[in-house]
Parts: sequence; structure tokens; C-alpha cells
Amino acid sequence: MPTSWRKTNWGLVSLRTEQYAGMVFATFNEQIEPLEDFLGAAKKWMDLFMKQGAGYPIKTGPAHRFRFPGNWKIQLENTTDGYHFPVVHRSFLSSVDKQTEEMLNFVDGSGYVEDLGNGHSVMVMIPELVDLEANLDAPIPERFIGLADELRKEHDEAQVRRIVRAVGGSGFNLNLFPNIACSMAFFRVLQPVSVMETEIHHAVITMDGGPEIANQARLRLHEHFQGPMGFGTPDDSEAWERVQRGPPQGMTCGSCSTAAWPGNTAPMTVCAATSAPKPACVRPTSSGKN
Repeated sequence: MPTSWRKTNWGLVSLRTEQYAGMVFATFNEQIEPLEDFLGAAKKWMDLFMKQGAGYPIKTGPAHRFRFPGNWKIQLENTTDGYHFPVVHRSFLSSVDKQTEEMLNFVDGSGYVEDLGNGHSVMVMIPELVDLEANLDAPIPERFIGLADELRKEHDEAQVRRIVRAVGGSGFNLNLFPNIACSMAFFRVLQPVSVMETEIHHAVITMDGGPEIANQARLRLHEHFQGPMGFGTPDDSEAWERVQRGPPQGMTCGSCSTAAWPGNTAPMTVCAATSAPKPACVRPTSSGKN
């Protein structure tokens, strides 16, 4: 080792950190714009999302983690895509009551997706649940009647309605570029492992110091959709993997088919309507870039 080498000159690099809405953001880039400028239009939606505490501080539970063999951008896009829900999550919709099924009918509803700039996006699925503290006089959904009755033993009616509304989660999904999703009632963190592999962290949101019965209800709702025993995570994981692979060579589906692009062995999807070839899968380049 050179005699000029000094351990004190090779310490860990400090991250620049800033906070907004209780979330901590970090970067190695000291020259990047201030956090609030970067978040821009997404701040409004972050503020709305944090109303899930119903007056109590928000607390995240332990995250469950899993990996899928696909590029991280596939999952990022999934968070604000409503079209896949009635198809990919048909098994989940068959497990809920009719009122909930109709509420989650995003395709025929009045929801929308909005580009918020800087890579951020929001998908409004249930417009009446965008602001959890608005219209609290609305009828309590049938699936929450039992919870409301229990809460009335220790809380006044106004607080009961506020808590019940929060338990069901926000009516939108918010993407914070590059790797955070605020999705209805949980946080999702994406960690790219490689071009072809992504690790997902799901953390449920609870009310810190809130009624135990309300937090239990939130956990049961979370488990119903997320995790290895839920209806949503297994279906999503399978779909992400299939998107990464793309359709097999020569496979036809509806108006599209696959064919080899001249000079390239990668399969291409050819739309019969436009005859325009499009890549069917994401593959690592020789440089390793994705």
C-alpha cells in the first residue's frame, strides 16, 4: 500500500437527504434541484395519501419482499395502469362483494391517469375516495358496517366515519419516480437487482396509536390482495414475468403476431392493423444497459 494512502481520505460518501410528507429522500447528486421542485405536482397527491392516518400518525408495518425475473420499469408502469385490473385480477374480484367489485371497475368508471412531470404519475381509480376527509356523511359501505359498530363503542360518529374511510385506503395510486409507489393503502419500493430482475418491498400503512380493530381490518385487507397468500401479488408477478419474456416466436394473439426482425434474432410483435414491428421483450445489451 502506498505510504501516501490515508484511511481518512476514503470514508463513506454522505448522502444528501430531504424530507416531504414524512418521507425521506436521498441522493448522491449534490447539484440536483431541491426535493420540492423535483416532486412538483406530486406533492398534492402525497398530502392526500397521508390522510390515511385519520388524525393519527402514519406508521408502516414490516415489509414483505419478493423478486420477479423482469425489468423494474415493468412494475413501475403497472402501478398506474388500470386496464390490467379486471383481467389480471379477475380472481380477486370474484372474492369480494358486489359493491366492492363495482367500485373497483376502473375501466368503465370515471377514473383517469395523469402525468405529473419528472417521471411521476397518478392513476385515480375511485374519484370519491381521492380526499379521505371529504364527504364523510356518505353511507358507510356494507363491508365496513361491523367495524363501524365496534368503533362507536369508544369514538364519536365523526371520528368513526373518518377512521372507517381511512381503513379502506386512498382511491388512487401514485408513482414517485424512480422507485416509490403510494398505492391505495401501502407503500411499494422497487429495487433493481439487474436488467432482468427486480426486488419488491410492500409495506402496509397503519395508524400509529389508532384503534387496534381498525389496524387489524387494514392488515386483513392488505393480506387479501398482497403477499404470497393474497390474490393480487401472485397474479401480478406472473404477468410481469410474461411481459418480460414477451410472446413466443410465431405465436398469434388477436390482431397481432410475432415474427423475426430482419437481422435480429429477438422476437418482434407485428400489429396486423399497422404492420408496425415492436420489440416483444426487453433484453440486456452488450453494454449491460437497460
